Amino acid sequence: MALFKKILSAGMVIGATAIAPVQAVQALDFNIIATHETGIFKKSAAEIVVFQKATGNIFVVNGAGPSVDVLRLDGSKTAKKVAALSLADNETPTSVAVNDKLVAVAVHDEADAAQMGKIVFFDNNNKRVGEVKAGSLPDMVTFTPNGRYVLVANEGEPTDTMDPEGSVTVIDLKKGVKKAKATQVSLAPLNEKAKKAGVRIAPGKTFAVDAEPEYIATSGDGKTAWVALQENNAIAEIDVKKAVATDIFSLGLKDHSKPGQGLDPNDKNGFNIGNHKLFGMYMPDAIASMDYKGKTYILTANEGDARDADEKKAGKANIDANAATADEIKAFKKIRISILDGDTDGDGDIDKIHSYGARSFSIFSEDGKLVYDSGDAFERITGDKLGIFFNSNNKKAAKGDSRSDNKGPEPEGITTGVIDGKTYAFIGLERVGGIMVYDVSTPDSPVFVEYINNRTYSSDFDFKKKPADVKAAGFLGPEGIHFVSAKDSPTGKPLLMVAYEVSGNVAIMEIN
Repeated sequence: MALFKKILSAGMVIGATAIAPVQAVQALDFNIIATHETGIFKKSAAEIVVFQKATGNIFVVNGAGPSVDVLRLDGSKTAKKVAALSLADNETPTSVAVNDKLVAVAVHDEADAAQMGKIVFFDNNNKRVGEVKAGSLPDMVTFTPNGRYVLVANEGEPTDTMDPEGSVTVIDLKKGVKKAKATQVSLAPLNEKAKKAGVRIAPGKTFAVDAEPEYIATSGDGKTAWVALQENNAIAEIDVKKAVATDIFSLGLKDHSKPGQGLDPNDKNGFNIGNHKLFGMYMPDAIASMDYKGKTYILTANEGDARDADEKKAGKANIDANAATADEIKAFKKIRISILDGDTDGDGDIDKIHSYGARSFSIFSEDGKLVYDSGDAFERITGDKLGIFFNSNNKKAAKGDSRSDNKGPEPEGITTGVIDGKTYAFIGLERVGGIMVYDVSTPDSPVFVEYINNRTYSSDFDFKKKPADVKAAGFLGPEGIHFVSAKDSPTGKPLLMVAYEVSGNVAIMEIN
């Protein structure tokens, strides 16, 4: 079966389920012009990738180092490592961002994850020029579009002894790094508002303590930022100039019983998308933004994330008979559901079954209204493209259906870019692999463009031997996605750079 065959013009049947056709617009051509190989498997050797136009440098967070590696394109098929940013032994990098003059690296001390992290700054000669304190466990860093502010999502994950507040750091660089003004933005002012908005909050905790900021997107003018709170299934709003949290909205639930919103919850029956009495919590990891007719829209990659104590397989959970019959539960008995959510009448059983993630990408208005969701298209498209390798995992040889009972293709990374006047969204599928491409120029009616996948699907690869068959398997676990516009590109054409966390490599694709 050809990996990159066109989407069928008529429905296709795999197993018992007909795949409705997904109409694509004229496809873009993605051509890999260079790769970077670390040769390190399953150790996060390529997590985040960004490009700096001023220097032509590509910066990659290498969690296996740990380091931030500096790569350059030289016309060959290899993006060569030319340097590494100077970090101390107790500075573990989690994220990197750039503007025209600076590189910002989020770091923390792995030996004491609860302590304040920091942002370390480098100039365009890779010289360390200063550092600024951030909150607990800074997990993502970004510049505002004008380069004046640096924003940091401080995850504040709990340890065995404490649970620090999640927060956002706003760093004002108006007077330079040496005189930078850093403000730690508490989410505590949103505690009551979060309750009223129906935000998911763990029992016994305030919203601010429970919150674990994951990702940040900004408006085009840089005045407003939105923060993904994955475990809370919510997004908070930050006034950047004032450095205060101003609003929060719950992302709500996706009704998988409705047509077009189905999923495959069973890892033992091949491709079999259906409608089930499940309500998916969107729980995005990465988010992105776009401007349209003077308004900002927020795009979400709806991965889902469960804390270990909060989930249970549906077949072992205490579910009210009115929520689903025994036969209905049998169809999704292995899918992981929340045991903290859905007891609507307070009698101790689950009346509304909450599952993790939405297996899709969504677009929300800046006030939290759902404008668009891709429904079950990701599973239908990958089922069409990949056949028996649908919903494969990424850390072992491809075996179809192995992730159907656990978040499916698992959308994780997302970014946007403009090509010839059209705005595109690029969404990475962490487990099955590959990038979904949609034309989102009109936010309420996106159009599927292309599914690109540089993974080689085979059940013959041996990932347990040393060295594992990683290079033969290709690109596994897309984590960081970075778009470079044609005007900023060293080749004169748009580029898509993808860091693959599991296979430890980077692909640099030219878009025609």
